Amino acid sequence: MFGVAAQFGAAFEWLFGTFGPFLIPATLFVLGAVGYLFLYVVERTRRDDWSGET
Repeated sequence: MFGVAAQFGAAFEWLFGTFGPFLIPATLFVLGAVGYLFLYVVERTRRDDWSGET
């Protein structure tokens, strides 16, 4: 169990050491894009359900 946590910590340190300050804005951008696509899909689904056609 501790071996996996140590490997995860080492990978995180390597990523942060390599990409540094660029990692946070890039992560926020990706999360925002995924959230926007999720809301777009939900809106499209609701629009199809509320079309008023029987």
